[in-house]
Amino acid sequence: MCGIAGLWNLNGEPISPEELNSFINSLAHRGPDGSDIYIDSNSNLGLGHRRLAIIDTSDGGRQPMSYADGRYWIVFNGEMYNFLELKAELEKLGYSFKTESDTEVILTAYHHWGEDCQLKFNGMWALAIWDSKERKLFVSRDRFGVKPMIYHFDENHFAFASEMKAFLALDWFEPEFDPAMVALALTNERLIEGDERCMLKGLNHLLGGHCLTLRQGEAPKIRRWWNTLDHLETVPQKYEDQVARFRELFLDACRIRMRSDVPIGTALSGGLDSSSILCGMTHIRNTTNASDRLAHEWQKAFIMTYPGAVIDERKYADEVIRKTGVTPIYCTGASDLYLDHFDDILFQYEEISDIHLGPWLVHKFQRENNVVVTIDGHGGDELLGGYPWHVTAALKDSISKFSPRRARDVLSIMKGLELFPQNQFYLKSAQALFWKMTKEDRQPWLAQPAAEFTSSAYEHDMPLIKDRDALFKALYVDFHFTQLPMNLRDFDRLSMAHGVEVRSPFMDWRLACYSFSLPSPVKIGSGFTKRILRDALKGILPEAIRTRTRKLGFPNLAEAWTSPRAQEFIRDVVNSADFQESNIWNGKNVAEDLALAIQNQDSDQLHQAWIYVQAASLMRLFREKRKVYA
Repeated sequence: MCGIAGLWNLNGEPISPEELNSFINSLAHRGPDGSDIYIDSNSNLGLGHRRLAIIDTSDGGRQPMSYADGRYWIVFNGEMYNFLELKAELEKLGYSFKTESDTEVILTAYHHWGEDCQLKFNGMWALAIWDSKERKLFVSRDRFGVKPMIYHFDENHFAFASEMKAFLALDWFEPEFDPAMVALALTNERLIEGDERCMLKGLNHLLGGHCLTLRQGEAPKIRRWWNTLDHLETVPQKYEDQVARFRELFLDACRIRMRSDVPIGTALSGGLDSSSILCGMTHIRNTTNASDRLAHEWQKAFIMTYPGAVIDERKYADEVIRKTGVTPIYCTGASDLYLDHFDDILFQYEEISDIHLGPWLVHKFQRENNVVVTIDGHGGDELLGGYPWHVTAALKDSISKFSPRRARDVLSIMKGLELFPQNQFYLKSAQALFWKMTKEDRQPWLAQPAAEFTSSAYEHDMPLIKDRDALFKALYVDFHFTQLPMNLRDFDRLSMAHGVEVRSPFMDWRLACYSFSLPSPVKIGSGFTKRILRDALKGILPEAIRTRTRKLGFPNLAEAWTSPRAQEFIRDVVNSADFQESNIWNGKNVAEDLALAIQNQDSDQLHQAWIYVQAASLMRLFREKRKVYA
């Protein structure tokens, strides 16, 4: 895991080492273990890398890394979990290796298979490879967009980086927020990361499963190299065989993510997903040969606690600790940290959304305890149906198929989750299967029309799944375009702010393709959400966790926007000149509604105002930081 950046002066201007160093060092938090650059003066191209040393911590793993007598140069952010298998395959083809790094394996694979090497990879990555002979830059992002890749292109420059804030270091780049994209984020924050555009004008996301090639004098050529729909498989007919195959894939996904030359840990909430990960790793450690490059130090579980609060899940986490025997490290939630470190957290976060304080604190504690790799449960909800609207989608399917038995089963799940049809929140969620959410929720405050969601992959895939059931559609869109891309972005920023790498077994492409191939009742059915995961881990998970029905996860503390101190903070920002003069929202309307919300202690309205305060503060921070970089 690292921070990467690159700059190609297409106008013929030489690369400034000072500017390139400033560009990459703006991402120092992502890679505290070293920094280096490479400049091809013949082509006016430069690559930069901030290192978080995890695989081959020696100097042999440093980047930018060259290959084939300097023909290829790479900067790579992520991990290639199957690098040992790929290395063995390449050795059989006659290749030899100088290092123990996965980076060298990537370069060798690219040399041998070209761009088709992407189909060989099982990992998370954003990478750029420069071919100095062909004068070609190749940029790739992993199948599901676990690792970030943001780029800029105009007639004079091509630049890329792991985060938006890095572009503030480029003298020629003028940071300006796009009002329509900010409005889209305020309308529905779930749509931003899956959109091809960023909130800053001139910046774009290279979407997950896409790659880009660029040659001098040409526009970037972007193609979609991965589509999950092309890789669905035939699953076993018998449920017990489906379960066995799921268990096999899940445990192997955990196993290869335990490969590390530094200590690993996990963030344990006590929920089904994180508990499954930790129990799965313990099972692997007890039954697998540890010589497979598995981390020697890993038995630390970081547990967020909220003493006395209904959201506290410590009792469930402790069940997992007793089952696995790992060392627990408890972290106490404190909403004041939102305000005590608001600017620092928000600038690292660099997005408009709820800042999840719990994970931010957990990753901070992990780093302080010398754990720089954490293996967590992201993706489980979107893959297997863990959110309330997935249950309502399953109910919709049962009604449309005139299946009373199936409807009774789903209604029993709703009861266990404390979800009922009369609950308007979840009915609204059910109506938003594609997250084309009711824009009127926050629209009264907006003075700027929100941009329409733009994703060529989304537009391509929607006709292909139109005949699928509602649950499949909801999961597919959540996983590829809306909920999960947002979550992956959030946890990338929250973890990398402390130089911590997050690995997610549920994001293994083999497991994902298999799960999307399964029938819906295997995911939500027989009284449970994530049915097949629960059955696959019988005997591995504590029964109290395996049969839990209520879901909490990583919550935000309402005190962040409802405490007297927070309300004063929100009021001060809303009443400031910058906020009131904004052309994106109507500052007067926000201020009036906020006053009523404080008077009535309307938590929903206060939360809404909190998101607008984040937007205003983020734009202020980018202006201020630009002055510092300049």
